[in-house]
Amino acid sequence: MSLEKLLNIPKELNSNPNLSVYNLVKEYYFDDFSELLVYEYLIKNNSTHNNWLLFCEDKRTVEGWVFEKNFFFYNVYHLNNRNGKSNLKRFTNKDKAFSYYIYNEIISISENK
Repeated sequence: MSLEKLLNIPKELNSNPNLSVYNLVKEYYFDDFSELLVYEYLIKNNSTHNNWLLFCEDKRTVEGWVFEKNFFFYNVYHLNNRNGKSNLKRFTNKDKAFSYYIYNEIISISENK
């Protein structure tokens, strides 16, 4: 499988909203997927950030991973259905924040199906 395809799922969903994020993750996911691979990809592909930010903002679920920019910090956490935040991490580095968010989002999706 391809890291590029996996990390461009939000872009693919924008061009074809009839696709399922779960099916795409299942199709593109590979065993050696890691947060470090995501981080290295993001450093070289800045346009990926915005696609994932839009994906996060457009989700229509009451629980899942959340990415927020708060002044000079980036907060990433998991929100449960009772509005409880867990696994909160605060970053000053945009690429590290997004790699943490994207990695956990994809892992969560892959484990749910």
